[in-house]
Amino acid sequence: MASRFDIVLDNPILTKHARSRLRRNRVIPWSIVVVTLCAIVCWSYYQINQLSGTTPLTLIIMLQVVTLVFAGAGEIGSAVGGARESGILDFHRVSPVPPHWLAVGFVLGAPLLQYWLTLLTVPFAVFLAAVGPAGWQGLLAFEFPLLLAAGLVHTLTLLGAMISKKPKAGNRGLIGLVVFGLFLGQGLFFGVQYMLFDLSGRMARIDFFGLSVPWMPLVVAYELILIGFLFVPSVRRMRSDRAHLYTKRQAMAFLTTLMFLVLGVTWGLQDVDGVVLVLLYVMMFIAMLLAATLTPDRSEYIKGVRRALRMGRRRPNPWSDSGVNRLGVVVLCGIVLIGTTIAWEVIEGRGEDGAAAYSQTIAIGVLTIAYVGLGLQAAQLFMRKYGQTVFILFLFFAWLVPLVIGAGLGGAGYQNAAFTIIAVSPIAGVLLSTGILRDAPLEMSIQTVRIASLLPAVGFTFLFQFLLEMVQRRIDRAVRGTSARRSPDPFDDVFGVPDKEHDPELADPIDGPMASASKGNA
Repeated sequence: MASRFDIVLDNPILTKHARSRLRRNRVIPWSIVVVTLCAIVCWSYYQINQLSGTTPLTLIIMLQVVTLVFAGAGEIGSAVGGARESGILDFHRVSPVPPHWLAVGFVLGAPLLQYWLTLLTVPFAVFLAAVGPAGWQGLLAFEFPLLLAAGLVHTLTLLGAMISKKPKAGNRGLIGLVVFGLFLGQGLFFGVQYMLFDLSGRMARIDFFGLSVPWMPLVVAYELILIGFLFVPSVRRMRSDRAHLYTKRQAMAFLTTLMFLVLGVTWGLQDVDGVVLVLLYVMMFIAMLLAATLTPDRSEYIKGVRRALRMGRRRPNPWSDSGVNRLGVVVLCGIVLIGTTIAWEVIEGRGEDGAAAYSQTIAIGVLTIAYVGLGLQAAQLFMRKYGQTVFILFLFFAWLVPLVIGAGLGGAGYQNAAFTIIAVSPIAGVLLSTGILRDAPLEMSIQTVRIASLLPAVGFTFLFQFLLEMVQRRIDRAVRGTSARRSPDPFDDVFGVPDKEHDPELADPIDGPMASASKGNA
């Protein structure tokens, strides 16, 4: 009879890693090294009569971070990259093992040796916490967030290894992950006893939507939610390399949850300037990334149209992976619009300019998300292989080139023209539209800068929506014409719409290999 714990106890991937990672010739040498380092730390600070301080415990925690978080992440990246490169992962996909079992097996199995080495440091950490000021509460304040942070980094590493085009490229990204983790770890691990507990052992508290809650449970909840949402795309990629990272509903749930959590911890920042601006920039970036995960390419959309025609529908279901991302982008824009408006009205409050303080700023941010999602979808449908590359080139000219030109004009003394051109890029246009230049000695009005920021966002949104609808209709006609055994429009290929010579998905099954063989015999 199957048990709920079989995903761990009867997981073939986990069993395989346990046999390979916990071999005696690997475990014993590394165990001696770790125990020796911990003993040296304790002995050294005992000799200088500082064993009761916080420094030796901090060093043990640093050793745990390096061993479990970073070394464990490296093992996961190496294991997944090796499985993809050798082709064994494709074998696992066709095996009866569910995809979430595969993901759990790699996440828990690859760093088994690092978990064992971290366990060896726990007695030293308990001893130092007992003789020092941290106590058992301070030790829990270190160890429990450490385990969750390790799970978060390991899940992120698994996702990076699964989405990289080159299997072995997952390990290269570990360098940046280590650098990022070191900066993050300074506040998370070295100052955590001051954040979570004061010296008397009382747990620090934070306001969450106006309610005072303990800090550590809130941190635990945040990390568990992030681990869950990062684990979902890893499981989907375990099922297929061509699967989208998120379904449209999952992406919406992810952004909604993030918005809810961010609003909760910023709820107490009443009348603090810049809350809406920071929230808008962060959510714009996350929403654009999520919009990219919802975007099907041309081949996938053609297959979706074929399936829809067989089921009596004109186009794929907009909620399906093969449907265009238009509906998903609209919902993501709505989430950002509602969340930032709540932050403006309730948290930061209206400024002296009344309704115009953040209305145009939020509109620019939301429209930027819209045209990035729609433009990427139009480019992916217009070009089979190079759509994403062409759209990134467009973003370079639309976002970065105005900043360079504006900086050059500003250095030459043309301040009015400089700020107007810089505002065209949403990177600076969102900030400039808030009226930050109101007190600057400029000859032009602040409304000119706001118009320069708003017009590109509105124009690109309507332009890409028009192009997306045009290309989508031409693809639909080409697929329906092929299905009905009619010749496609001769102008379709001029506009980048595929035909059976360029895209095998449009070839009629009757005109396939059998027809080619008959022509060869003739």
